[in-house]
Amino acid sequence: MDTLILDLLDPEEARTPPMAIKNYSDEFKAGAVALYESTPGATYKSIAADLGINRATLRQWALRERERRGVDPAAPPTGGKTPARAGQTAPAADPDGLIRTS
Repeated sequence: MDTLILDLLDPEEARTPPMAIKNYSDEFKAGAVALYESTPGATYKSIAADLGINRATLRQWALRERERRGVDPAAPPTGGKTPARAGQTAPAADPDGLIRTS
């Protein structure tokens, strides 16, 4: 029965192994979150790309770290940013623009 299913798939897909689940050390996770939170103007996408990880993974780590510290997970990180001055626009509340999960 397994060969029947594989025969229905594209031959190249049938030979491609599934993506491996990656395990990152706690130190790597903490460093990634610290880098994101300390980099002015950083986005999950930019930091994740620099580190070679998935954007959603970095976002999840950051949200967990904020919860652990008792910080509102929806609040944007300060990231060394200063409040907008007169005549300047404030940074977007969400570092990736608008991320909707519903």
